Amino acid sequence: MDKRRKYSFEQKLAIVRAVWNDHQSVSSVARRYGCSRFCIQQWLEHYRIAGKASLKLQVGLKVYTSRFRVKVVEEILNKPLSLMEASAIFGISSAPTIYNWLCIYKREGRQGLLMVGSGQKKQPMKRKTSKVDQNLTTEQQELAALKAENEWLRTENAYLKKLDALMKEEQAQNKKKKEQKPSGN
Repeated sequence: MDKRRKYSFEQKLAIVRAVWNDHQSVSSVARRYGCSRFCIQQWLEHYRIAGKASLKLQVGLKVYTSRFRVKVVEEILNKPLSLMEASAIFGISSAPTIYNWLCIYKREGRQGLLMVGSGQKKQPMKRKTSKVDQNLTTEQQELAALKAENEWLRTENAYLKKLDALMKEEQAQNKKKKEQKPSGN
């Protein structure tokens, strides 16, 4: 099952109505539409609290301001709101996003949540530079540098192999899904 699949508003509404109006089980609807039970439960909660408009929320890389994050977390703590209720009320497509904010708030306080994503750009991953002992001979230093580079290359190779395997698995799943789709005739 592709976790990144996007559902249109009409698809979400049909799924919600299948459960809500037709009294079908979440599991059976999830199997029929090929989506997770969690997504359906989230859509049902959004629909219950905020109506059809809440199904138009798009999952993606939406950036929330620090103050907005604090406001949401403090509302949850002041009023006994579930994560799903808060996500529907505040128009946040994913309850786990709020859970992450809540964890940061509990661990680091209000200031910690204000600092999250404050516009700081992430630095690209850099190689660790090993501190070579100055007492070693030139040959020993070169050998140590070669060993470090060898370890780096082994790690990179293992990563690329894993990435290749994951991509092949995803392609196989997509091919399998295409074969299972009934024709439109």
